Amino acid sequence: MTIRKNFTMSDSVVMDLEYLAKKLHKKQSQVIQELIVHKMKEFEKEKKLDMLEKISGIFTGKIPEDISIQSIKSDSEN
Repeated sequence: MTIRKNFTMSDSVVMDLEYLAKKLHKKQSQVIQELIVHKMKEFEKEKKLDMLEKISGIFTGKIPEDISIQSIKSDSEN
């Protein structure tokens, strides 16, 4: 389903849009749609990377560097 939207743009943006549409052999609405989809994918990627960074912080720094796994195991056995 497609929805009609009306936008107000400056003359220079309209000229750029017309130029892009001609160069890409696409309708102006297709150019706008593809640019929006592309930008949304970038934002989603950034969002996922930010979430991954937050999660990765949970697993770091729990065991000090000067303590080995072996020493922890031996202490738990005692």
